[in-house]
Amino acid sequence: MRLASIAGRRGDPDADVTIADIAARAKGRGPRADGHAKALADPARLAALHESALLDTPAEESFDRLTRLAAKVVNAPVALVSAIDKDRQFFKSCLGLPEPWATNRETELSHSFCQHVVTAREPVVITDAREDERVLDNPAIRDMGVIAYLGIPLFAGDGQAIGTLCVIDHEPRIWKSEEIKLIQDVAAAVVTEITLRTSGVPAARAG
Repeated sequence: MRLASIAGRRGDPDADVTIADIAARAKGRGPRADGHAKALADPARLAALHESALLDTPAEESFDRLTRLAAKVVNAPVALVSAIDKDRQFFKSCLGLPEPWATNRETELSHSFCQHVVTAREPVVITDAREDERVLDNPAIRDMGVIAYLGIPLFAGDGQAIGTLCVIDHEPRIWKSEEIKLIQDVAAAVVTEITLRTSGVPAARAG
């Protein structure tokens, strides 16, 4: 299955998403449980997710290298490549997670910020989760120290949002437009890696 480039706006890889754009879309938009669950359980989306071969697979250096890069370029303590199933999120790669999540490499959706990226189909930028109506009751704030969050959707070739690349900080943080663009660029590399992996073409790897 061919995967498309990372999208800032509904699958457009050339979109230049600013903080103002994202804030304007999110303003006044709280979680809508029924529509949210329906979007996550959409059969076409789940089919694309399973075709990506991300779920329940071992950690791979090619993905771990990209999470390390994402964390480094924005100086964030946590970076994740997440695959969002209908009732859980699986971490294909994780850097900086506390235990037991670092070992388990998955959480229930109750702890997921990334699900909002998948259902919104656009970047989600959170300065302080404790004050954001979309996630203020998410137990990951308490259990995992998720305070500031920046998540970029990963799209399959058919346009389905299957997961995210995200970076997390344990303190409130205003994400700069340049940082959003940097993480979009790393996310594009994640999609390329998935494309190579699912097409059977070995990716070039540094020694």
